[in-house]
Amino acid sequence: MPPSNTFSFNGRRYKASEFLPEVITLANMLASNAHLTAASPLPVDTDLSEADQNEVQTQIPAILILPPEAISIFWGAFAANHLADIAVSLRRLSHATQRQAVSTAIQILSLIPDPKEQPYFRKFLRNSTASKDIPNIVANAFVKGTTWKRPSGPGHHCTLIIHTLFWCDPSLGDDGKASVDAGIRAALVDAIQTTLDHPRAADMEQLQLVEMQRLQGILGAIESMPEAHYLNSTRGFLEGQVDDMCDGDECDEEAELSCSKCKTTRYCGKECQTWHWKHGHKVRCFKTDY
Repeated sequence: MPPSNTFSFNGRRYKASEFLPEVITLANMLASNAHLTAASPLPVDTDLSEADQNEVQTQIPAILILPPEAISIFWGAFAANHLADIAVSLRRLSHATQRQAVSTAIQILSLIPDPKEQPYFRKFLRNSTASKDIPNIVANAFVKGTTWKRPSGPGHHCTLIIHTLFWCDPSLGDDGKASVDAGIRAALVDAIQTTLDHPRAADMEQLQLVEMQRLQGILGAIESMPEAHYLNSTRGFLEGQVDDMCDGDECDEEAELSCSKCKTTRYCGKECQTWHWKHGHKVRCFKTDY
């Protein structure tokens, strides 16, 4: 079934199309407040100020209390327009002198819905040029230590690493077994265990612990299997779960036509594409640079 064209918030019914400009503004504000855009880069060796951090940490919870339909549109707008900005920022930032900026960028990344459900995130990770270096940077940040802020945490960080392992090309890594280099993977195993062994781990939410343990298991499977067999087979399974049939209403035809703008949806023909545009895709269709 297609997403709804309307949603309720604070007792009022909104059309998704009417809310779209506000969602795009919110996405741009979050990227700007975190200094992720080309228009607002942090100077070299200058970290986020306390005011910058407060703006971001105030905005994130405000976004997450929106209705699910609005949140879905928000993350679509953010991912389409600012994932490339996050990648550029993470490649430029120094963990030694800009730890808060690195932590905030990773926190935002970790809150984007699963690539299986968020097509722009999936598209970004599958693009080896766009996602180059990001798996290593994100994994190495866990090793070096980041400042975790709610609603994110070490488990969310590990889930993000899992996404980069499952969806990014394993050839991005130095041994071809995974998109994260072998040395960083080994250090990551130790860092996760150190986190799990910390006395405060008992106070963590169960989901945080489960996701750290899940990443441990995935890293073990990568090392135990030849070449990139484990990740290639896993990605094939996940891609099989992404519906590649026509996005038209109750249409089960094979999809051979893709949306020329976003390239994230597919249709059996123009009739279904027109129907889907009017029933939800219009507010989720964005052109990307990746």
